[in-house]
Amino acid sequence: MGNLLDYLMWRGDLTLEQDPFNDIDALLLSTLSYVDFSNVVPSFGGGKITMKDAAEKYFELHPNAELEVSKEFISYGPALLRDLAHSARFGDAYLQNYVDDSDVGREIQFAAVEIDTSDGVAFFSYRGTDDKIVGWKEDFNLSYMTVPAETEAVNYINKAMMGKRCKLRVGGHSKGGHLAIYAASVVGDKFIDRVLNVYSFDGPGFGFNREIMDTEQFKGLRPRIKKYIPQTSIVGRLLTNAVVPVIVKSNEQGIMQHDPLSWQLEGKTFETCASTDSISDAFDESMTIWLNEMSFEDRKVFVDELFSVFEASGCETLSAMTKVGVRGTRAMIVRMREIRNDSGEKVRALVKMFFVNFNAMKEPGNVLGLVAGIKNRNEK
Repeated sequence: MGNLLDYLMWRGDLTLEQDPFNDIDALLLSTLSYVDFSNVVPSFGGGKITMKDAAEKYFELHPNAELEVSKEFISYGPALLRDLAHSARFGDAYLQNYVDDSDVGREIQFAAVEIDTSDGVAFFSYRGTDDKIVGWKEDFNLSYMTVPAETEAVNYINKAMMGKRCKLRVGGHSKGGHLAIYAASVVGDKFIDRVLNVYSFDGPGFGFNREIMDTEQFKGLRPRIKKYIPQTSIVGRLLTNAVVPVIVKSNEQGIMQHDPLSWQLEGKTFETCASTDSISDAFDESMTIWLNEMSFEDRKVFVDELFSVFEASGCETLSAMTKVGVRGTRAMIVRMREIRNDSGEKVRALVKMFFVNFNAMKEPGNVLGLVAGIKNRNEK
C-alpha cells in the first residue's frame, strides 16, 4: 500500500513503452497543474520545455527554504515535479501552453498545462480548486451558471489542439476534473474522436449545464470518462454526476480526503472500497434536496449568502478558517444572524458541516457551538 510519490519511486524507472499509461499516471499529471509554472513553462506560442528542464528552472526560482514553509493546498506539488523530472517515465515529457488566470473580482480561478508524453498523446491538465475561498465559491456557482473557468477550459482545449494530429487525454483534480469533462463534452467536432480518456478525480458534477448530458456528443464520450472519489467525498458529490465513480480508500479523515496524496494505491491501481461513508452521504442528500427545491435565482442567493459568511472571517482560505481568531469568529456570527431569508437555515447547516468535517473549533463559544445557538434563537 502506498501513495502517489511511492508509485513514482516504484514505477518511475519504466517508460510508457515498457508499461502503458494508466489511471495513476493520469492522477499524477492532473495534480501537476497545481504547480505554479509562471516564468517556467511557456504559454501559447512560446515553445515547450522538458519536464527535467522545467524542474531545474522551477527550483532556481523557488528555493527549498521557500517551499518548506508553504501551507498551500497540494503543497507537495514541487516534490511531485522533482520526482516526475527524475523518472524515466515522464522526465522527457514536454510541457507547454501554460495558462494561469485567477481574479477575485471576476470570481475565476483557472489554470491549465499541456504535457506531451512519450507515447505520442497530449495530456491537458486542468488545475482544480485549492483552498482559496474564491475557488470554492466558483464550485458552488456551477449550480446556477456557466462559470468563467468552464468557458476558458473549452477555449483552451480548442486552441491547444489547433494544428495537432495527435490523440489526447484530459484530466483534473477537484474543479479541474469537472472542467476536463465539461471541455471534452463541448470540444469542437474535429477533436472529439481524438479523446482517448477523460479523468475526474473528486471533481464536481454538472449543475447549470446538466443538459450537456443529453447531447449525442456527451453520450459518445461517456464510456471514455473515468471518475474517482474518496469515501468521504464532498466536492466530488456536489451536483449531478456524469458517471458512476470508483471509490478510493484514503488515510485522511473528513474533507481532508480531498487531498490525492492521501489516496491509497496497490501497485498501479487504486485501493477501492464498496461505498462512500455517512458524512459524504449526508452532504450529498442535503445538497440534492436543497438544490432540487431551489430555482437558479434562489441558488445564487444561497451561494452568495454562504460565502459571505466565510468571507466575513477575514480569511482568504478555508483551511485558515479552522484557526480563525475571536474577531473573525464574531464577524461570521454577526453575518449569519443577518441572514433572515430562506437561505439562512441552509447556510447555518453547511457552516456547521464544514467545521465538523475539518474536526476543528471544538472549544465552547466557537463557531460550531454558536451556529447552534443562532439557530435556536432564530427559531424562538
